[in-house]
Amino acid sequence: MSLKHENSGKCLKCEEIFKKYPGFHAGLWFWFRRIQSDHKDAHISCAGRGQVEQEACFSRGTSKARYGESAHNYNMAVDIFQLRDGIAVWNQTWFNEVLKNLPLEFEWYGKPGSRFFELPHVEVKGWKLRADKHLVEPISETNLVG
Repeated sequence: MSLKHENSGKCLKCEEIFKKYPGFHAGLWFWFRRIQSDHKDAHISCAGRGQVEQEACFSRGTSKARYGESAHNYNMAVDIFQLRDGIAVWNQTWFNEVLKNLPLEFEWYGKPGSRFFELPHVEVKGWKLRADKHLVEPISETNLVG
């Protein structure tokens, strides 16, 4: 049976998404858990993202990044949304309220004036330069996309 998002303050579906790929960035995970305890309607639709998922997002145009070019591929990004009356909602006012005190170590791409406006996306700032980053799935000759 597949889990569904629920506004309980500790959504098991969100936990399942975080655990999909081991080693999710601990600081970002703890930050979101605090957000969700204060805003029970806050949820994640995506955390880590493997090659198949990333290339599908690229093909659909929901991401401008190929596999290996997104913070999601390194377990260093989340896409969040509001669940209101069982329906996923992306309201700028809600995001502004929920993310108004975002720690300096994270970057929100939905903030007005962002270089790459993507309302639900929050990532670890400077993730590309981090020595501790590892792809959620290693790139090999057998899983390269041509």
